[in-house]
Amino acid sequence: MIDDGVGQRIRELRQEQGRSQAELVKPGLLSAGYLSLIESGRRRPSPEVLRHLAEQLGTTPDHLATGRQPDLWQETERRLAFAELALHHATAEDALSEFEEVKQTAPPPFHTRAELGRAQALELLGRAEQAFAAYEALWKATEPGTALWAERATDMLRCSRELGDYGYAADLGERAMATFEDLGMEWSDSAVRLGVTLAGVYIHRGDLVRAARLLRRLIDISDSTGSPLARGSAYWNAAVTAHYQGRGADAKAFADRALALFGETDHQRNLAVLRTFYGEMLLDGEPAEPRQALQFLLDAHERLTQLASPAEISECETNLARASVQLGDLDEALRWAQAARSRLTADAAPVARAEALIALGMVHIAMNDQPQAAAVLAEGEHALQRAASGHGAVILWSRLGSLHEERGDITGALRAYRQAVKVAGYHQPTHLLMNIVK
Repeated sequence: MIDDGVGQRIRELRQEQGRSQAELVKPGLLSAGYLSLIESGRRRPSPEVLRHLAEQLGTTPDHLATGRQPDLWQETERRLAFAELALHHATAEDALSEFEEVKQTAPPPFHTRAELGRAQALELLGRAEQAFAAYEALWKATEPGTALWAERATDMLRCSRELGDYGYAADLGERAMATFEDLGMEWSDSAVRLGVTLAGVYIHRGDLVRAARLLRRLIDISDSTGSPLARGSAYWNAAVTAHYQGRGADAKAFADRALALFGETDHQRNLAVLRTFYGEMLLDGEPAEPRQALQFLLDAHERLTQLASPAEISECETNLARASVQLGDLDEALRWAQAARSRLTADAAPVARAEALIALGMVHIAMNDQPQAAAVLAEGEHALQRAASGHGAVILWSRLGSLHEERGDITGALRAYRQAVKVAGYHQPTHLLMNIVK
């Protein structure tokens, strides 16, 4: 007995596996036109076609015909649900182990879901290079221009950005966007988030003008689609761009809008990371607002410890240390800065590690522990030397220069300021810095 959902099940399985209709064609049995009619519900498949499709999609004819799942599938579904729960609410290590085991034993229809979970777990664990490879394999198996294709491209961009390979990430994002637009596809949440992530790459490499231009377009598009997630993502990155451009009022307005929009979604991790940025923005403001920043950061930290990667939690703790220094609570500042440093392993992203170490050095300076400050800042400088050029590196080199200057280490300050100028892409004005310190 074949029920009315057979076409929908065939289409969903095919799309989950990233396969086109043409790949399932069998001359003399099934044409692309016939398959399209089946998927749309306008034709019922013959028993021979049903057996062929079940074999191609790694399932059973009975499942396609009725939706009934074999006993093995029910167990696999239970294990995947457990792994996904662990990914979001427990430990990524547990999730990774479960996803890898399921992938080895599960029927083919579950392979894509297990591999996606594995990639997400690797990313949460800070293993961006392995996560990128897993996302890339999924992306290549997905039909270009689809929502899944855009989502996997977004995942790859995010990992490339974390690895500091901004040039590759920008090229990949631009090619993906061009492919999407060349196909004449309608804008969707996934496509907007792809564009927003590309704008994030521009921000990280310091191309703020290009980021702002792209985000203005994406805000207009997402406002017309009405999706809180897409709109929130666009406004969030617009806030970051405005903040780095020194447009404080615009940054706050964009961030307030993003917070309100994310509050309408169930994306708690994104909301927590956004609140971390909001706290950082308040700390960097003129005048700074450390007490208000502290409230945002404490709320973010509580959520992040349950949901986020070590780098995201460390960034929040670094800003908590900065807020505590501004409030004069040095014991709390030391606790937060030490937590931020200890959370990152030696193979963590250099920018994240450098930021935590420089924050710890700042706390030691505030506590007048000059020997410890010098040692920690030297370690932070070493980490920063391995970081890719980008806006984040410029900020940290400048912050390091200010701390050396506060310590009275003019040679160290000059070295850091020179690096900030170099990383920003300017090589000629260095002699001006020498004149300043004479």
